[in-house]
Amino acid sequence: MAADFQSLSAISGMVNSILGVITLILAYRTKNNSWSELLAAKLLGCFLLFHGILMTSGYILQVTDKSSFIFAFFQTVVNVAHTASIGMACAACLFFPYPFFQKKNAEQVIAVTVLLWTIIVSALVIFIPYEAGTIRYGFWFFPTVVWGFVYVRFSIKELRYDSKEARGISSASGLLILATMAWLFSDWLLWITVMEKFTTPGWISGIPTDKSTLYLLVRQSLIMGVSIGALLTMFFLEGWRVSRHGFSVLSGIVLGFFIIGAISFIVDLSVIDVMENCIYAKCEGFPDSWIVYNTFTNTLTAFLIQPIVLMYIMLNFNLLDVKSGTNGMYAKAMILVLVVIVSSTVIEMIQSIIPIGELLTSAVLAIGIAAAIGWEHVIMEKFLNEKNKTVDYLKTLGEFKSLELIEDSQVTLNLSVIIVLIFGALLAILNGALGLG
Repeated sequence: MAADFQSLSAISGMVNSILGVITLILAYRTKNNSWSELLAAKLLGCFLLFHGILMTSGYILQVTDKSSFIFAFFQTVVNVAHTASIGMACAACLFFPYPFFQKKNAEQVIAVTVLLWTIIVSALVIFIPYEAGTIRYGFWFFPTVVWGFVYVRFSIKELRYDSKEARGISSASGLLILATMAWLFSDWLLWITVMEKFTTPGWISGIPTDKSTLYLLVRQSLIMGVSIGALLTMFFLEGWRVSRHGFSVLSGIVLGFFIIGAISFIVDLSVIDVMENCIYAKCEGFPDSWIVYNTFTNTLTAFLIQPIVLMYIMLNFNLLDVKSGTNGMYAKAMILVLVVIVSSTVIEMIQSIIPIGELLTSAVLAIGIAAAIGWEHVIMEKFLNEKNKTVDYLKTLGEFKSLELIEDSQVTLNLSVIIVLIFGALLAILNGALGLG
């Protein structure tokens, strides 16, 4: 049954890439936003693009013969895309919602840094895959820490000093944490109670016998500690805020993860024996009921939460201009693409429980898209319902510099992305042909 959901990775990957391209188009067509908002939109668009390539290539690996040229080719594509997406996420957290790096050459510096990071780390992963890959993955903690501190600072500012404008910054920070790390949150209670039950069967057993477990244990402790710490902090502060101001989008999502995590704890405990048997005895596979539940939680967060939340952030927090000229057409295209991934994912998950013919699923998907075409304006208005502009509030605090970026900085970022794509393609061809590493 698990194989039934592999296609969702490919569909979600393509959708992420399409959304990334549309975001980049809108970012370059947006003229009146602040420099930090425009740069953040470009970096998040690049993140979606590379993350989409990562997910699609990962699906191709799962269905390809490991001894073939295609497998080696897309293995390298996954490597480069993963490295680039981490670099883009780490860069974006420095500019939105709070701009830490306020210099005229900010875009040039960040473009060159991400380019060098991608080339050097991707090459290291080929030749020392375990050590370099483990350290690279650990860098996911960085944006979570940065956004986490921003979230805490401005949440306390709102709750203690009744500063309503601070909510825009804290909300954006919390949503960005959810968009990048949501795939870890549906099992949050398990991680802080019986994590060792999953450590041995799930992680340690996959390490080559000649490799040290120290890298993996440090990485997992860092990632889990930071991500679950961020989620528990949001549980507390959003609960405090709900008691005063009622629910918001962020509060609703956080409450959803709180409930899912509690239920998942009970469900996951039922399969711990199965995991241990896979290590110490005969592996019989997970029960179908557990796979179905896991699909409705982890699969949902992995394939739906990220693109929807990122699109909400970019539209609701004024990162993109979707009203001037023909920009509205691209925004509507975003909505239609989101409807496709939502419809496809929900139908695929329902099929895991109730066998539905392909003809019927195609009809349901067509109906969903047709409805979106008629209601895309209403859906977009919901995204734009309470438009936030964090820069205006930061200006009142004296913490934002109105800069004119260096004229050629935009060219530098464009060139960096193109070089990464060419580098990834060439490295993939070489790895497929020569078997590098």
